[in-house]
Amino acid sequence: MTAYTGGSVLLPCYCTDLHTKPEGFIWERDITNRDTWEEISSESGQYRDRFQLVNGHSPGNLSLLISHLTEEDGGVYRCNVKEKGHVFIKLTVKGCILEKGSEMLSITAHTGGSVLLPCYCTDLHTTPETFTWKKFDTNRSTWQEISNESGQYSTRVQLFNDHSPGNLSLLISHLTEKDGGDYSCRVMNNGSKYIRLTVEEAPATKLTPTLSRNIQTSVEPTATISSQTGNSPLTNARAEPPQSLPFVPFGLVTVIILHIIVAVVYHTKRNKGTNCTIIAVPLLVLYV
Repeated sequence: MTAYTGGSVLLPCYCTDLHTKPEGFIWERDITNRDTWEEISSESGQYRDRFQLVNGHSPGNLSLLISHLTEEDGGVYRCNVKEKGHVFIKLTVKGCILEKGSEMLSITAHTGGSVLLPCYCTDLHTTPETFTWKKFDTNRSTWQEISNESGQYSTRVQLFNDHSPGNLSLLISHLTEKDGGDYSCRVMNNGSKYIRLTVEEAPATKLTPTLSRNIQTSVEPTATISSQTGNSPLTNARAEPPQSLPFVPFGLVTVIILHIIVAVVYHTKRNKGTNCTIIAVPLLVLYV
């Protein structure tokens, strides 16, 4: 079986009939350096307050629950039932191994902003037994632990391991130039990761000039002038329709011309005193 540091594991052991209560049974662990088996009990220092039997409702369920696992909990376990046999279980407990723990990472940020200093276990399900964030104090040439209680970082730091126990990243907000320097994320017995943070002054914000323009969003009818007050000649002006010429019927003009022609011809014949010729003039009836 495989489990992770900081978590829990259930070592299974059952009677074929869960209603059967064994006369006696014990859990033991193999001590390799002693070549012997050590009984696990509530009096054992290594397991005190960390193990629990789960046979409260089923007397034939002899399983063992171990919580708050450490890498030292790994090994071979034995469920030994008196005169009925035993079961062997090999447990492997994985600890936190830092991702790229041997490399120095450089990060640049700006004053007034925030920065996330990354630190991860290779397996995010792994919960390290203990870990600390520290910053190198150049004045004292020592590493100083960082916490919310630290004067310089009071209420400005936050960890991100609530949902992913293997995410040990540190968020620093409201940065100042004094926050620059070397940081380390240290996991007990599993190395450290180093980060060099440079905090620069935030660049000045450039303002782009804006030209003010009056944009007419609607078009008024051409017959209406904008309603402005005053004595301007344009005030209350209205577009007048063009004046039309008097209408003269074409037929009337034709009649007048014919009468003039007839009168001229009549007077010409009369003066000659010859034959009298009557010219018939067509009567035009006009309907106006």
